[in-house]
Amino acid sequence: MKPPTLDRKFVKNLKMKKFRDETGLFVLEGDKFVREIPAEWRVSGYIVAQRYAATHSLTEFESRAAVEVIRDSIFDSIADTISPQGILAVCEKRVFVLDDVLSAGGFFLLGENLSDPGNIGTMVRTAAAAGANGVILTSGSGDMYNPKVLRASAGAVLRVAFIEGVGLAEAVNALKLRGIPIYAAHPRGDVLPYALDMSGNFCLLVGNESLGLTEGAADIADALVTLPMVNSTESLNASVAGSVLMYEAVRQRLHNPYPKGRLT
Repeated sequence: MKPPTLDRKFVKNLKMKKFRDETGLFVLEGDKFVREIPAEWRVSGYIVAQRYAATHSLTEFESRAAVEVIRDSIFDSIADTISPQGILAVCEKRVFVLDDVLSAGGFFLLGENLSDPGNIGTMVRTAAAAGANGVILTSGSGDMYNPKVLRASAGAVLRVAFIEGVGLAEAVNALKLRGIPIYAAHPRGDVLPYALDMSGNFCLLVGNESLGLTEGAADIADALVTLPMVNSTESLNASVAGSVLMYEAVRQRLHNPYPKGRLT
């Protein structure tokens, strides 16, 4: 009997959050993403289209988990992308603990009620590139394992520690307990990012794409940070604003003695 993770109907059902939550599994699709799955993420199995198997060696995948080759038409019916490349992996979710993620300090991204998969994925991708030590999403935010989030993050979800479904108060208390200041992105903020110290421990708080931060979230911030705007522009897209602010942290940190200017 085939393992359930390689059953076609089972894999198709993993497009649904409820099923991902119940099984603790998710799907990662595409040649580059599948090949770059970090070793600490457990792969339950691979499904490969015949066209892919005909032009690629499967040895590296077979050494890690079971591989099932299926007809192209069947693969395309379970794939989530418009032009499937012919390979996907069923992986086990990882559970990160808030205290563990925050324990070493560093730079964190906290998203309150972020809902758009593209925005979430983009911010996670930027956070990973900027050297963030962790990403925290409050309850009411989107699912990190949503296929659209995974694609928008270009696989970065697998390269940065993250916590989902945390209450805002719980996250804030944990940060403040460790003396980590919270800088909230706010269109009516009174502090420019260049005036803040982002070279050490801090957390960037970003609100919902349409509604921004809740009043309570803005109240708990140590600073309301804004970006200079011209031509009467009111605000930037949440992921753009978050990315600009995270790269201000990169700019400040590059003055520290990292080898060859890298944040590693």
